[in-house]
Amino acid sequence: MTRLHYITFFFIFLYQNSFSQNPISVGFISIDEQVRNLQLLNKFDSNLSFSNRPIYTSKQTSFDQLLNTIDPQLKYQSKQINTWKVNFRLLPVSLTQKMNPNRPFGWNDQALGFTKGYQSLLTSGLMADLGIFHAQYQPELVHYATGPFPKKTKLLPGQSFVGIKYAKLALSVSSENLWWGPGRYASLLMSNNAQGFEHLRLNTYQPIDIGIGKIEFSLVLGRMTRDTTFGFENNSLQKRGLNYSLPSTRQFNGVNVVYQPKILKNIFIGLSRSFQNHELSKAEYQANFNAYLPVFNDLFKNNYSDDSLNKDQILSLFTRWLFPKSNAEVYFEFGYNDAKTNIRDLLINTTHSSAYTFGFKKLQLLTDTKFLDLGFEATKMSQSPSYLQRSAGNWYEHGQVQEGFTNNNQIIGVGAGQGNDLQTITLNLREGFHTFGLKFQHIANKPYLETGDNAVQLRNTKWNDYVFGINWGHRYHKIIINANLEWVNAKNYNWIIGSRQGDLNAFINTIFLW
Repeated sequence: MTRLHYITFFFIFLYQNSFSQNPISVGFISIDEQVRNLQLLNKFDSNLSFSNRPIYTSKQTSFDQLLNTIDPQLKYQSKQINTWKVNFRLLPVSLTQKMNPNRPFGWNDQALGFTKGYQSLLTSGLMADLGIFHAQYQPELVHYATGPFPKKTKLLPGQSFVGIKYAKLALSVSSENLWWGPGRYASLLMSNNAQGFEHLRLNTYQPIDIGIGKIEFSLVLGRMTRDTTFGFENNSLQKRGLNYSLPSTRQFNGVNVVYQPKILKNIFIGLSRSFQNHELSKAEYQANFNAYLPVFNDLFKNNYSDDSLNKDQILSLFTRWLFPKSNAEVYFEFGYNDAKTNIRDLLINTTHSSAYTFGFKKLQLLTDTKFLDLGFEATKMSQSPSYLQRSAGNWYEHGQVQEGFTNNNQIIGVGAGQGNDLQTITLNLREGFHTFGLKFQHIANKPYLETGDNAVQLRNTKWNDYVFGINWGHRYHKIIINANLEWVNAKNYNWIIGSRQGDLNAFINTIFLW
């Protein structure tokens, strides 16, 4: 067990529960998205951006109240255990299972791998608060299906943390998954596609009023790892010939800031920036203090020099607009995987090394409790035409750090792939936790790569995935089930002309509320 296992477990036994501001874990499938729906239905705090997650409950709206608002028939009251004069709150039990018979597929499933075969993730835990102290112990027991690689079963810290909170700020040591940006299926910088990494985090757990509006932020200093027995998501699931003279762990420093203007209360504007580098010696850190928190460097690279530190960075700007009367939202994120040298570099080649995500979501009420949920999202990570003069490589691997932006070999941003383009359309009929829906996705796998012999060096063969899915959700007493069954039809699979690789991807999440 890691140090975080022991530290968090100790604090759980030390503190009593005051049922205050508690996080709703990113990837808590049957609940996370439903809370977003509550906001669009004007039943949840409209000041939360949903671009700095996990989101937190409040004294006015507890976790129990959220569940009962989602499904008024539930009438849930969380389980408490009183012993040794300590009050514990049991967290729900969640079992996630994934099956890909023929080929790897699926993302945003935390510690589960991007491989074929059967995989599972079991989690539960305890939560406690006392005054300014708060702690959560929610480990994850993961069984990996690894294709040609060895199968493994691991106990991970999961969604655990221990820390203090005061005046809407929290400082914690954590292994939680984070999500930055407004996207539902894709986040350019931080998502739950990979296993959460251990980090120190200073963040807001509720928006802070600064007079001219409200802000949310998260500042993270963490450590990402690699596993040399596995393939890498950003290397076509192949092992990498790494430079083993460099440390096996990498330092991660990231910041996410969201601003809600006072005069435009339904609009959120945000910025995210992330750096990673192989950990340095104490002398190297002392010689370059900015190596600790490089996110506070100037935006333009000619104002600082860090090429000698084997460092890569990503930056994005995003916005989310709410339309309360229409029960709808629109959002957009635009980012770069390389720093611009100066303003001239930015203006002359604006699209170089860029990616974006655009989406909207619209709810249409049918009755007081039943509604249609229509969503669309498109993400572009393939290179812009400027690669003909100046290649930017693919997203999440700019060149200086061989592992790319990965933790335990999985991309920490958009799980669809580092250079892929993706479009998703969903339509769901919802009533409480009861759901039936359809999904269609198109994935263009690295469509632009300098390998073709045509005039613009495009691929001679295009590999496209077409996904047709059914989503079903149901609640039986205190058991919530969410299942997806998807047929993935590949044209020119693995860029082989005429190859059609079909796969029936099954995913089921079962939650038991104590």
